[in-house]
Amino acid sequence: MNFPSRTPQPLANIPCDLLEGLSITPREVLRNNQAYFAIYADEEDILQLQQDPARLAKLAPYDVVVTAQSRQYDFISRYFWPTNGGAEDPVTGSIHTGLAPYWGEKLGKSNLIAFQASKRGGLLHCQLDGERVIISGNAVPYLSGVIDVVEKDK
Repeated sequence: MNFPSRTPQPLANIPCDLLEGLSITPREVLRNNQAYFAIYADEEDILQLQQDPARLAKLAPYDVVVTAQSRQYDFISRYFWPTNGGAEDPVTGSIHTGLAPYWGEKLGKSNLIAFQASKRGGLLHCQLDGERVIISGNAVPYLSGVIDVVEKDK
């Protein structure tokens, strides 16, 4: 998939619902037009972290991604989206349009390997290409169907 880059920006004021909605306090918080980015120093924080969906839902229209540098991958993450229909998304391509540029800059890399550490989990390959982020990996189909496009009479 080829997406526009959506690099998150640092926040001066962190919402208390974000801090109280995560069981571990992040070292830094950023935001883009999709989500708050809670940055952690250790990947174990990401694996152990608990969320309070009711608190995080108050951050609407923004979701929350938690992330840290990884020993096995370049970075890991988890994506919470209670304002948009679920507690935790298994693997989210769109949030990596912000994660890849953030970690690419921090690590000085344009090709990154990411792991989304949900219950199902998923490995993503991210390539920074100017203002674009190319994301690839194995997909798990969840829907199959046909869409008929009908032109409306004018």
